[in-house]
Order: sequence, then C-alpha cells, then structure tokens
Amino acid sequence: MKTLVVYDSVYGNTEIVARAIGNAIPGEVQVLRVGQVNAADLGTVDLLIVGSPTHGALPTEAIQGLMERLGPPAREGAKAATFDTRLTWWFLERWGGFAAPKMADTLKEKGWTPVAEPGGFFVKGLKKGPLKRGEADRAAAWARGLVG
Repeated sequence: MKTLVVYDSVYGNTEIVARAIGNAIPGEVQVLRVGQVNAADLGTVDLLIVGSPTHGALPTEAIQGLMERLGPPAREGAKAATFDTRLTWWFLERWGGFAAPKMADTLKEKGWTPVAEPGGFFVKGLKKGPLKRGEADRAAAWARGLVG
C-alpha cells in the first residue's frame, strides 16, 4: 500500500504528528509538507492523509489551496483521512469547530472514501504549543487504526 501524508505546520506541532503518523503506517509512506506535493505524488496513492493546524476553525491557507486544487482519486478504491492540531478549549467546537472535519468533508465531496473519523490532536498554550503529553503516541495509534 502506498500512503502519502501531507501536512502544513506553523509551530512544528502538526509536523510532529504527521511524522508520528507516517512512522506508524506499514508499506511505502511519504510524509511531505504541503509545498512539496505535486500532482504525480497524488496519482499513485492508496491512502491520502492530510493534516493542518486549526486556525480560526479552518486549515491553513496552504492546505485550503491544496484542497481546492485536489481532484478525485486517480486510483480506484483510494481512501483518505484527515487530522488537525487544536487547542483543548471546550467552546471552540461551538465557535466554529476544527480543521480536520472540514478537510474530510472536502475530500468526500471530491470522491475520496473516508477511512476513519477525522483525528484531532491537542496542543497546550495559545499559539506555539507544545503538543500535550502523549499526543504523538495517540496519533501513531490513530494511524495504525487507519490500516489495521
């Protein structure tokens, strides 16, 4: 199975999660920052995983741009999953939500088959984090569930 993990990261937390996810998945796995992705990368994947920090209830502009350009999967049966990094504040869900469910909806609209519920991984602090203790391990477990 060929997996592509595409992420954007502002303070490095989402990158840590993306790499934990990539390391947990067997087979051929590429972990690329959104600016490194080209159409050829997407044409051969069996599983596309897209991650972004949540900023103002949305993914980053770079991930939003990727989602706009992204078409249906080139391979029949290709699947997708999304994840985000987010604060733990309870009111954010009602204020506008998080990036991962919005990315999942976009992928589904474009013909990708979701393989799991969107993942959300928590950071401490207002901006820079760090990730809460155990979140990289939780991300790896989430990733294993995508393929297991």
